[in-house]
Amino acid sequence: MQHLIKRIVLVGPMGIGKTTAIRSLCGSLAIECEVPNLDKQAHAKETTTVGLDFGEIKLDDNDTLQVYGCPGQERYDFVREWALSLAFGAIVMVDIHEPNALEHTATLIQQCFRSPKLQVVVVLISRPASAAQQEMFTVRLSNYPQCAVPVLSADPRNPAQMLDTLDIIAAMLLDETPA
Repeated sequence: MQHLIKRIVLVGPMGIGKTTAIRSLCGSLAIECEVPNLDKQAHAKETTTVGLDFGEIKLDDNDTLQVYGCPGQERYDFVREWALSLAFGAIVMVDIHEPNALEHTATLIQQCFRSPKLQVVVVLISRPASAAQQEMFTVRLSNYPQCAVPVLSADPRNPAQMLDTLDIIAAMLLDETPA
């Protein structure tokens, strides 16, 4: 049987947990592109991603899932576009409590679907929210063009929850994804 590599890209705003998710999934094997954050007005975090974070996960004997984390800053949009052009799936991470979360998420989903190879997009609510808040966000998001996508919830710091998320998106991908 042919070895399959499935590429998933994590996108979302700065500080949402993309690097943390890859770190929780891959531990010391994660490759990170973190540098000191010089734009404290945009976000108070100490470091920020300026390239693509990377991790690799074996799903079974024949499948490998490569996970890439994109920078969240607008000035690195070209990195996100390039990563999406190589990906078969995307996870749009969001904090639904942020003021522009709905519009920003819709924009990212629409950008994802402009990628020719992309088969699956899911939204991941990565900050605590009640079931009612999650449902309201999901309903409002589905009103945007191309945005009726699965909405999941997981803590990027929790490896088991992130693996469950990856299992879901990997199961949605077509099997014809040669290395």
